[in-house]
Amino acid sequence: MKNIKIYNEEQLNNLRKSGKILSQTLDLIKKSIREGISTLELDKIAEEFICKNGAVPSFKGYNGYKFSICTSVNEESIHGMPRKTKILENGDIISVDIGVRYNGMCTDAARTWGVGEISTEAQNLIDACEQCFREAIKGLKAMSKVGDIGQRIEDYIKKNTSYSIIDRYFGHGVGEKVHEDPLIPNFVPDKKSKRVLKDITRVRLPSCSVIAIEPMINQGTKEVKVGKDKWTVVTADGKLAAHYENTLIVMENNIEIVTQTI
Repeated sequence: MKNIKIYNEEQLNNLRKSGKILSQTLDLIKKSIREGISTLELDKIAEEFICKNGAVPSFKGYNGYKFSICTSVNEESIHGMPRKTKILENGDIISVDIGVRYNGMCTDAARTWGVGEISTEAQNLIDACEQCFREAIKGLKAMSKVGDIGQRIEDYIKKNTSYSIIDRYFGHGVGEKVHEDPLIPNFVPDKKSKRVLKDITRVRLPSCSVIAIEPMINQGTKEVKVGKDKWTVVTADGKLAAHYENTLIVMENNIEIVTQTI
């Protein structure tokens, strides 16, 4: 794809610094999650830490979004808006998605965590979502096809779980902008998929390109809907959802994850 950007070493070093700040922010949020805290409080904690470290929250202001992070609880799949009235309870699960811009370079990452004691079913979903990412990066290197990523995720889900993969939202390129080419499907396009999506899966990733891989899986149906706030995406059947994401650099013979957490 002509629009895939290739970044120089200075840009990649700034990306690494951005990723480190993002990773530290995720670690801080993980420690801050507890019963009784609001998702708006988590947003404030994240924004303060990001800005204190010389970076800016790249989500804030993006397409009119008013917050620094996304906080999606239980049946909320992605893009959950932090709210003062959304108080975390024991047994909840929460997906936190964060974007950081440092010296012109953006990183993007998400994690799903439990609040207090969660059910075995909820933990299994969280673990499976992270494993989807681990499967997706196996053998990934320069000139790998985008479609290989979705193939590995779908193979893992179909062979090992009863979960479903959201097929309306994608991973993506990232770097100077929050979202860049190419789209990264977490699934294999079926016969009904538009031709352009099938063409995307054939795209090969050049060395020194930057992508965000982000499997999004549901406990029940893959179908989702957008809430009244025009941002929050929820599962159509009200069952749990999980999200896991990292930003990585595609290298000649491997990949470098720049948003590693503890």
